[in-house]
Amino acid sequence: MGLEFRFARPGEYPEISRFLHEYWAANHVYCRTPELFEWTFRRPGQWAPDSYSFSVAEDKGELAGILGGIPFRFNQFGRCSQGMWIVNYVIRPDHRKGSAALQLLSQFRKPEFNPVIAFGINPATSAIYRVLRGRVLDEIPRHLLILPEARERAARLFETANPQWAGDPAREVAEAFTLAREPEPCPAEEVIPRSWDTCEWPSFAARTIGAVRDTAYLTWRYRQHPVFEYRFLAVRDGSMTGLAVWRLETIRQQTAEGRVDLDRIGRLVEFLPVSPANAEALFSAFTGALRNSGAMGADFYGYHGETRCWLRQLGFRETAQHPQGRAIPSRFQPLDAKGGAILSAMFVESELPPCADSIDCPWYWTKSDSDQDRPN
Repeated sequence: MGLEFRFARPGEYPEISRFLHEYWAANHVYCRTPELFEWTFRRPGQWAPDSYSFSVAEDKGELAGILGGIPFRFNQFGRCSQGMWIVNYVIRPDHRKGSAALQLLSQFRKPEFNPVIAFGINPATSAIYRVLRGRVLDEIPRHLLILPEARERAARLFETANPQWAGDPAREVAEAFTLAREPEPCPAEEVIPRSWDTCEWPSFAARTIGAVRDTAYLTWRYRQHPVFEYRFLAVRDGSMTGLAVWRLETIRQQTAEGRVDLDRIGRLVEFLPVSPANAEALFSAFTGALRNSGAMGADFYGYHGETRCWLRQLGFRETAQHPQGRAIPSRFQPLDAKGGAILSAMFVESELPPCADSIDCPWYWTKSDSDQDRPN
């Protein structure tokens, strides 16, 4: 009898958790935090309530492979379709020579899901996606800024993560990413604008490609997140309102006695201004919120060319443009020296403009897409 393929049922979480722990990553966050698994793979209104959006392969009643899917609405310059992010793609070693991987993927590679996106693939597997005629993308650009008053704190952090940078090298890296110009203070509301679905989002949608970021999505992705507390910043510009979303993360070092708090950093996950002037005001509100929270600075991952241009002009710097950029830590719980480069691949039937590290990239895609912005 061959393998059987189906979608997992809610009562099967313990078995999936054990499989993730043994074959994907020991003590993975989906094993430690059942509520995060539920939130990710049982999104109301996007999937049938009697199953997880999680494909499984079974061999005589035992799991032989898994592939998670996160359904989302996909925007293409104002036109919508159903998309799917795929995650946690693993086959048990004794089934890796067969067709199990392709059959698992076929559970999501269906006409109703266009595109299917794997955000955060292992570089060693990129050839597989090319063979399957998927598009392998440039690494998603990462941007970083350090607040002027936190320059020495950042240097100490970099030195802790990379002891070979002790002294001047760590200070030079911190200086390279330090905000040069202090913006004027700007007040902001901590809300999703009431007009978002009728005014601001349609304007963004008409000129971008990516996940539909309407009120329903923003509420699910940020307000209802079971682990992180995301914060909203809304700044008006005439009849329109720009929006930013971020969270505060504590940086912790692993020691023999356990994890020790070192510092705090902001993770900017949405930056949606309605004009250049609004971008500056929104950035000012954000840096003020960072200071008020005791953060040393912030980072942002994103492909969208216009957004990246605004952030560079305002004070962020791309880590890839610095000689030591790939060694600037990105994982903070616990702190390590990995730079956090993220590769992706996609399967898309329509001819879309490329998603790339370019100034004219129309894809609005940040680290909060799929499940990349989650605990280690």
